[in-house]
Amino acid sequence: MLIFYRCVLAGAWCAFFSLPTGGKDVRIDCYRLLAPEAEHDIEQASGLHYGRLGDRVGLWMVCDRNGGRSAGKMYYFSAGKLAHSDSGSNITADEVFLIQPPDDWDGFAREYADAGEVLLAELYRQIMATHKGADGPKLDLEAVTIAPSPEPPHEPRVFVAVEQPYSTVLELALSNRKEGAVARLVGVYAYDCIDEEQGRDFNDGLEGLAPAGGPGELYWAEEGTCSHTSEAKPQLMFRNPRLGRARLVKGRMVVDRVASEALTAAVRAQRQGAMQTLNALAMTPDGRLLAVDRNGGWILRIDPRTSVVTRWLNLYDIQGHNLREILADFPAPRRMPYISIEGVAVDRAGDLWLVDDPAMPENFRASCLIRIRGLNVYGEGGHGPSSRPDTTPYP
Repeated sequence: MLIFYRCVLAGAWCAFFSLPTGGKDVRIDCYRLLAPEAEHDIEQASGLHYGRLGDRVGLWMVCDRNGGRSAGKMYYFSAGKLAHSDSGSNITADEVFLIQPPDDWDGFAREYADAGEVLLAELYRQIMATHKGADGPKLDLEAVTIAPSPEPPHEPRVFVAVEQPYSTVLELALSNRKEGAVARLVGVYAYDCIDEEQGRDFNDGLEGLAPAGGPGELYWAEEGTCSHTSEAKPQLMFRNPRLGRARLVKGRMVVDRVASEALTAAVRAQRQGAMQTLNALAMTPDGRLLAVDRNGGWILRIDPRTSVVTRWLNLYDIQGHNLREILADFPAPRRMPYISIEGVAVDRAGDLWLVDDPAMPENFRASCLIRIRGLNVYGEGGHGPSSRPDTTPYP
């Protein structure tokens, strides 16, 4: 029996669902996101990761260039705060991070010269515009993860994906809490997008990152490489995404072509309908990948060792319930036929977290956070409760 509550929250509606599944409910909670500075809405959240870095453990979130006061920033939500938040409530981030350039930019640019002079110049311009709140293009952050640095002693670092006009992975060193929220750029790695596979907006590149195990090794997802219509060069590409593995060396992402081609082919084989995009990646505690096909409305489950891909969770048919309907008025009334999910994460309890990056035709920019409890992130299907204990070490 569906239990459905609606409550007014800051002029918007929120929803809570409890869905029976053989003795354990699947529960869908939603939260409004607030920034710690002036507690304004967090806008255009486009990447999500659950993990530990030093004494910080919880959700990490990044926002794209259209996020207003949130543009180009990274937010951290502690696990304790997430655990004590009620469905439909506001969650204020614990910390906000602005990416800061190295103290010696000229020396850094020489060290990472293989990224290219033009890319480095544009990156510096965007960092400074974001850091100072100046006019001009802000950092277009699309993905975030935590993984070991490629450089000895291979300390855990934050890696973020930047799009528009160049797809690039940035390596960030975070300060400890006593020093405040500082994310300093310590590495840059360029990803080679093919010109013919970019839309006019140059916004179809890296959209997902996940740790691949070894130092400087990442799984990556590229949103789309061709048009889903007859238009030869549309604004954006919404078909034939790529999924792959790469090793980070100074200035470049060195793609494992064999593994990447196998993963990409397996993902494309799961397309239904005209569109398929990859907009987010997450590693589950048992070593599988979850990949969000935003436009197709699916979360794919991937075994990267065997390149086996299955359609795991239909976002618009979660045991007969539609995420579009659940979020129809949260955090504001929606008009689009799909929810623009661009972040996915799995916590230690096996709960699934999603964040939306409202598509530009929507009349609002505020993002919301969704938690789905009771799914089996370890099993082949997406509809059963998880019975596996949480014994896997988690980053």
